Amino acid sequence: MKFIIISAVYNMADELKANIEILKQQDYTNFEVYFGDDLSTDNSCQVIEENIKDDKRFHLIKHQNKLFSMGNICTCIKAANPEDEDVIVLVDGDDKLSSTDVLSYLKEVYTKQQCLMTYGSYQSNGIKDKNCKGYPKFVARFNLFRYFKWRASHLKTFKYKLWNKINRGDLTITKAEYNKTIRRALLRGKIKTWLNFKKVKYEDIVTCCHAYVRRCDDKTFTLPMLEMAGERSIYIERVLYDYARQGAHDFGNSDKKWAQRFIRCSAFSKPKYSKVNFDK
Repeated sequence: MKFIIISAVYNMADELKANIEILKQQDYTNFEVYFGDDLSTDNSCQVIEENIKDDKRFHLIKHQNKLFSMGNICTCIKAANPEDEDVIVLVDGDDKLSSTDVLSYLKEVYTKQQCLMTYGSYQSNGIKDKNCKGYPKFVARFNLFRYFKWRASHLKTFKYKLWNKINRGDLTITKAEYNKTIRRALLRGKIKTWLNFKKVKYEDIVTCCHAYVRRCDDKTFTLPMLEMAGERSIYIERVLYDYARQGAHDFGNSDKKWAQRFIRCSAFSKPKYSKVNFDK
């Protein structure tokens, strides 16, 4: 089993060395790492280059255009050219894996559970987040992920063949979906939300080419994969991820809080995915 580790980077120079060190110390060695730098203005690229130069498993991609987190992740996965059974592991540049046996533990989980994806438990400053829980069985059985409180948190991993089934149009928001999200808030009687959504500018929540949303990438692409994987989406209780801080996000002239909520609401209102049977 091969792991493809994707690490989105923007101005994370102070945290990157620790991220790279724990990756190099993994006792399971069949992996590659792709750092995608999203036009950092600090010395993030220099830190990466200095710490990966002796290990051919590590790669640095310097983006030429601003992609934000969603576009950064997608572009790096494409550059990695994974095979269907490869497992993608998402580790933000300012975060890190929690121990040296994370990948070997994941290999055991995928082998024994025959799962398509995992989500799990993370800690911050050594304390496990209290919201780290698995979905009840009935949620996966009846495909109710869009109607249940969000639980698919770090560490997120998934088979490439599952990722490849996502409709790329669901990784962005069209102008029609933008207008629909505003109308939905009004029709639901959420006047405060409607008033604030009207202030969120379309160009502030998607990339300049309109191919990706700027943030909420976890829900944008994890939600479809949860629905497609169903019972083969596995919650891991053991802490595998150290969460450092929330990265900065540029929403132009739009309010950050409401821009994030807008993207999230739009993602949840998209058409539901059906369970996929890869055994056929």
